[in-house]
Amino acid sequence: MTSIATRSFSDLAAWQSMLERHGPLFSELVPGSAVGFVPREGSGIHPGKHVAGVINAAGSGEMLTWLREDDGMRAGIRDYAGFQDARVDLLFVADQDGLDAMHDAIAGETLSIIKRQIRKGSIMFFVMKTKYQLQDAGYEDFLDSLGLAFLGACR
Repeated sequence: MTSIATRSFSDLAAWQSMLERHGPLFSELVPGSAVGFVPREGSGIHPGKHVAGVINAAGSGEMLTWLREDDGMRAGIRDYAGFQDARVDLLFVADQDGLDAMHDAIAGETLSIIKRQIRKGSIMFFVMKTKYQLQDAGYEDFLDSLGLAFLGACR
């Protein structure tokens, strides 16, 4: 039996369609920019774990990636072995409720659902680059759309 995480992540055509619908939101990203989504069960994160333990957590399974290429965003799947080897700028770790909500909204307002799931606590958000690296890579509009104003009021 296929888990909802595997089922929702493996539907790359649906993810690609979603990325194309929201293309303008990603237009400022520089080629090579990457966002990843992993299910919490494969993330290696355990409740109550200290931040240092999270960074060194070994994960296993698949990661859904949104990679900016020269001609736009591309959905993909790659192996996930933990934070240290994620090779993404932003990492979202979703529990089962978050994965279900993302899957159910893939043909609609997926980004709004992701924003709600972050606020609800069903999706955790990890920044893998510095604020300035994210700014230089063009993430401001994307992060603002998720309610994650990383630049703050003063620039």
